[in-house]
Amino acid sequence: MRTFRRARALRLALPLAAALAGAAGLAAPEPERVGKLAPAEEPARPARVLTLTVSAPITSGTAEYLDAGLARAREGGFDALAITLDTPGGHLDATRDIVQHMLASEVPIVVWVGPAGARAGSAGVFITMAGNVAAMHPTSNIGAAHPVLAGGGDVEKEAGKDMAKKVENDTAAFARSIAKARGRSQDWAEKAVRESVSVTADEAKKLEVIDLIAPDLPSVLAAADGRQVETKSGWRKLHVKGASLEPLEMTIRQRTLAFLSDPNIVALLMLIGTLGIALEFYHPGSIIPGAVGAFCLLLAFLAMRVIPVNAGAVLLLLAGVALLIAEAYITTHGIAGAAGAVCIAVGTLLFIDKSSPEYHFDPGAFTLSPVVVWPTPIAISALLAFVAFKVVKSRRGRLVAGAQGLVGEEGEALSGVGPEGGDVFLHGEYWRARADRPIPKGARVKVVAVDGLTAKVVAAGEMPEVQS
Repeated sequence: MRTFRRARALRLALPLAAALAGAAGLAAPEPERVGKLAPAEEPARPARVLTLTVSAPITSGTAEYLDAGLARAREGGFDALAITLDTPGGHLDATRDIVQHMLASEVPIVVWVGPAGARAGSAGVFITMAGNVAAMHPTSNIGAAHPVLAGGGDVEKEAGKDMAKKVENDTAAFARSIAKARGRSQDWAEKAVRESVSVTADEAKKLEVIDLIAPDLPSVLAAADGRQVETKSGWRKLHVKGASLEPLEMTIRQRTLAFLSDPNIVALLMLIGTLGIALEFYHPGSIIPGAVGAFCLLLAFLAMRVIPVNAGAVLLLLAGVALLIAEAYITTHGIAGAAGAVCIAVGTLLFIDKSSPEYHFDPGAFTLSPVVVWPTPIAISALLAFVAFKVVKSRRGRLVAGAQGLVGEEGEALSGVGPEGGDVFLHGEYWRARADRPIPKGARVKVVAVDGLTAKVVAAGEMPEVQS
């Protein structure tokens, strides 16, 4: 009996064990199946890199362009942002704005100083060091970030010893903070500011100022592939080898700001604008010179927010044009015209504000060309003086319009003209006329006087021309 019960229990336990084993087998994952589904769940896609090109002084237009690029890279889901850099330097505030956005970027940033012969001078040093990956062309150079004034003058001489020390210390601390954030040489960054140190690509690589040396941007991306970089959202591994490059062009506004960042352009706009206004004063109602002048002045005033402009120099330019205009209306025997020419020349020479503490990166980025400083104001002054001379000459000359303008004009007798009167064709008009001696129809006549609406005439050649 006991044996029968054991056999029965065994028969019941075996199916139950089989069922449990089957359930366990269904619940366990199959390695082969998981391996086959993983690629389908995470499809691979080609890497995309947004590229920007900066090849001009750093201004507010450049900052706006780079900020737009960072936003586009983030919103477009790009794997990285690559900046091709070639700049002599630029505006301090614009550079700080750019660096702040680069350090706070969620998208990895690659900065390449190129192409061949490019440089990352002054402001370019800070932008290059702020990249997650910094690279240079073999023939490029970087450095010379010592604070100088916009015209190339020494800060201490122009603004005093205390201001020079303040500016230098502030800029050096700025450089060290960027180098520390990106793990680059802090000592060299400070030397670039305090001692104007400039190095080649090979030297920069040895000094740990940059990470890579490459002849083009695709080579930079290939060499940077697999690197771990720190972004605002955390550490990321770069997968940019063979990535598709999508360039971002400047907008019209950004191109305009970049164009207006050239002091030579601003000075020319200012001079052309004042010339147009002056010509409108000389010849009221001509409209075109005044409209062109107003437009140029508008662009010049807009540009003054982009580069440092000396307000006193602007007043000198306006005073110079005013004196040249006064020469046309007031008899000064050329004194006002000469003073106006001097004011325009001096105003152009002092157009850039060398005492501005906001533009102390590069002496060559914000200077006026001698071609603009001297020949242009002289040429414009000469043109305005010529116009003034012609205006004065016309005021002293004989009138050629209206009734008085008819005196001395010749015409044709449409009928016989005598003491009792007749008709003549003068100056493109039909006039009643009379003559002391009879003049036959068809003869040439000359006007000697005008009485109301009647012209007094004589036969052409009968007497010399009478001046009014």
